[in-house]
Amino acid sequence: MRCDCIGVDTEGDSLFSYKEQVSLIQISGNDKNYIFDPLLLDTVHPLALLFENRTILKIFHGSDYDVVSLKRDFQFEIRPIFDTALAARAIGMKQFSLQRLIEIYFQVRLVKKYQKANWKLRPLSKEQLDYASLDTAYLISLYKILSAEVEKKGRSDQIEEECRLMEEITWSGKDFEPNDYIRIKGARALSEPAQKILRALIAARDRLASERNYPPFKVISSRHLILMAEHAPQDKAELMRLFPKKNTAVIKYCDRWLAAIQAGLTSKAPLPERVKSHNGPLTTSQEKLLKSLKIWRNKQAEEEGLEPAMVLTSNVLKEIAREKPKTIAALESIPLIRTWQIKRYGLPLLQSIRQKANRSNGNTPNPA
Repeated sequence: MRCDCIGVDTEGDSLFSYKEQVSLIQISGNDKNYIFDPLLLDTVHPLALLFENRTILKIFHGSDYDVVSLKRDFQFEIRPIFDTALAARAIGMKQFSLQRLIEIYFQVRLVKKYQKANWKLRPLSKEQLDYASLDTAYLISLYKILSAEVEKKGRSDQIEEECRLMEEITWSGKDFEPNDYIRIKGARALSEPAQKILRALIAARDRLASERNYPPFKVISSRHLILMAEHAPQDKAELMRLFPKKNTAVIKYCDRWLAAIQAGLTSKAPLPERVKSHNGPLTTSQEKLLKSLKIWRNKQAEEEGLEPAMVLTSNVLKEIAREKPKTIAALESIPLIRTWQIKRYGLPLLQSIRQKANRSNGNTPNPA
């Protein structure tokens, strides 16, 4: 029997593999739950026709990860989409995990025992398969409830636009590069020699992770690598003194870490240049406008019973403060701003900008 909507979810192995992959695809429709195993099947590409069929709505909860993963691994095109997490946020729900929503609307408590399970291991137990199927079993019923609530709130245009944009997201990951060390918190605060050591240590960790098919963060933490980079121990005794508590990764790969430290100390490769923001920091007047806009946004969110980001994100407000648009047309050119946001908040935003400008110039705003 044909169905006009399906619930979709995936399970991955990101906590257990060097390069994550989709380990299960769960689909529910017509009161039946299906599980497809990409690790055992020769191919799952026949599902492409289902995902591309525009007459069948694909319902996800937190669609970005699942959509990106399915595109990355199988090049599926997925449309149209409805995201129950976005819908719950749009009607003002403060707790919007799938587990919580199912508990609220269906009085069923899902056990999240396998939330962080290693889904690449086979065979899977019946308990695991039951767990996986429950992640989609309620999505269609949940969609019907939440879409009606969204419509009552007058936010259907918001969800339609956000879900349409979700259809276009793609995998943006890239292969490891040693200069990626700069993304680690605290890396830029290190001296130049310490940064070179850290870069070499990060590269050593990545090689180990690849060899073991393990996530890099599970080999050793970035915090521990920064500690090594700061102190640059020259032998095993010095290295061990940095870690008075037994650290298996430090001990087991001691020679690798010491070799990386030496490579960093002798490296002639330049450090990456600091990437300058295209627009630069905000001016004092722009910062003041941003503060004013956030006050307006937060008040608006409180009145509507929403989290502030469901009105306008801080990144969008920052660009508005930078550009200081005076017309709706100018507002439409702001990066990341949505059509539904302009429709709902465009005029109040422009009024807030004008009022701030008038106060800054010592003028009294015209109440009319």
